[in-house]
Amino acid sequence: MTTGSKHIRGLIFVLIGATLWGIGGTAADYIFRNTPVTVEWYVAFRLTVSGIILLAAYWLFSRKQQPVRLDRRTLAMLVIYSLFGMTMVQYSFMAAIGHGNAAIATVLQYTGPIYIILWLVIRKFSKWSYADGLIIIAMIAGVILLATDGNFSALIVSPPALIWGLISGVALSYYTLHAQILLYRLHPLQLVGGSMFIGGIVMNFIHPLWQFDREFEWTAALIMILLLSVMIGTTLAFLLYISSLKHISSKEAGILGTLEPASAVVSSVLWLNISIGWYQILGIAIILGIALFISVGRKDKTNKEDIPDPQDS
Repeated sequence: MTTGSKHIRGLIFVLIGATLWGIGGTAADYIFRNTPVTVEWYVAFRLTVSGIILLAAYWLFSRKQQPVRLDRRTLAMLVIYSLFGMTMVQYSFMAAIGHGNAAIATVLQYTGPIYIILWLVIRKFSKWSYADGLIIIAMIAGVILLATDGNFSALIVSPPALIWGLISGVALSYYTLHAQILLYRLHPLQLVGGSMFIGGIVMNFIHPLWQFDREFEWTAALIMILLLSVMIGTTLAFLLYISSLKHISSKEAGILGTLEPASAVVSSVLWLNISIGWYQILGIAIILGIALFISVGRKDKTNKEDIPDPQDS
């Protein structure tokens, strides 16, 4: 296969993966609205099943290319990442969906880049600029428009959905920063699958998978949506995204990854009949525009000599 063909395949993989992420969130929203499934049970199920499948994929297809290197330090870092990164991202995102809807939750999660900017500035890895200030102000304006739809005397989005959505953005920033360190030691499938599996084990202590409403009458359609939301909206989406990184740059993946909130918004409007006001659309456009700008247009002002070597972290 030629280099150009591999690049096209990588672009297709990330496009499909990002779209499936967004649709998977909408499918979870549908499950919460139409079944007694709780956020805690769903997160435990999602993490456990996806973790097992992704670890199996690593063992079958990538183990010989990059053998397991789990020393005590790496294992400790993986456990911390699993709890405060993967599990917190998954739980806060699903809680935002449960209290609101998939469209709002997915867009709010994309406030994550501003927390990364703030962390880099506070740790003096990056120099503060007027552009950073404008980015943060614009992001806040976007969130306000999304939450109020232009009526600043009342919230259109419920406070729990807004809070959990913003927490998911903070968790996503930690998830992103910590992953850069662990990827020096682990294969992406090890990292994602392992952190999901560890998170699934922890969530089973909070809400075991075997404890659910057995009296509810599950239809074949509901069971299919539940399984597909995990198998396709999580597992397959991650596999496609990870596979795409072999053929395209992380910048290209980040740009095309913004299809996730777009697909979540579109699928929520078409499938769940979610109504979104014009000011909310403007807020969504601002938030996603800033995410794109940070991925593409923001000049790198990082003091590279001050950033610790990931091997020393």
